[in-house]
Amino acid sequence: MAGRKPSRKKRMNAAPLALLILAASGLMLLISSGVRPRSGTGGALAGIAHSRARLAELEAREPVDLQAEAASRRRALLKEKNGILVEDLAAEQQKILAMTDADWNPADLLRWFDNTAIVGDSIIRQVRLFHLLDAPVFAEGGIHISVELPLLDQVEAARPKVVFLCFGMNDVGVFEDRVDRYVDRYANVIRRLQISLPDAVIYVHGALPVSAERLAEEPKYARLPTYNEAVKAICPELGAYYIDSGFILEARPDLYNVDGRHPKEEFYPMWLTYLADCTGLNHE
Repeated sequence: MAGRKPSRKKRMNAAPLALLILAASGLMLLISSGVRPRSGTGGALAGIAHSRARLAELEAREPVDLQAEAASRRRALLKEKNGILVEDLAAEQQKILAMTDADWNPADLLRWFDNTAIVGDSIIRQVRLFHLLDAPVFAEGGIHISVELPLLDQVEAARPKVVFLCFGMNDVGVFEDRVDRYVDRYANVIRRLQISLPDAVIYVHGALPVSAERLAEEPKYARLPTYNEAVKAICPELGAYYIDSGFILEARPDLYNVDGRHPKEEFYPMWLTYLADCTGLNHE
């Protein structure tokens, strides 16, 4: 019937429900304020205080530069391993010699050599001419080692983290048997880059050999091993590292171009992979 008041029984049943809602609301308020009811309240407050103190401690610390830490660890490892990070160099070289077109792709090369500089003469310039790499290549045909090279200005402006210096082929005709002058020039270039690029790792790459036919035509290239040994000897005292990929052409003379000096295109993926493996660039 309209207007009929609820029975007393129904009003009595609603009362416990209201009390239950009120109790739950109070409990939620206590929890949200960080207070725990009844027993254990002191322990909960102590936990909150400890967490706040820990947070304040973390906020007060100097921020960690993870990239700088990683670079520092890498430099320490390179120093320990004298710049060559592969454990079994002979096995690595066999792997390189067995490479086929299926064992590399251009995207890997671009990633590995990002923020590096490969500096040298026309042999290095071919890396760009064959469209394997572009930005990392600083090369000019016919040049020899010199601290006045304009290429070095470009390298310094690029701020690379790793520098590969690849000279010697043209230098044997400039310095002839004056190997000490060649070494002095090389040392000056290394020192210049160490001053302008203090965080860069510098590699000296041995001059590649020429073919037997070219050597017979131009005996001056017989000096190349002597030049290589001389610059290799100064690397430890200068804080640079020596690396040599001549084994590829020695084992695969079919990779020479017709002039017996410049390698064919097939050589370069093998060479770049070897550099990346030995220096750890493919693990960056």
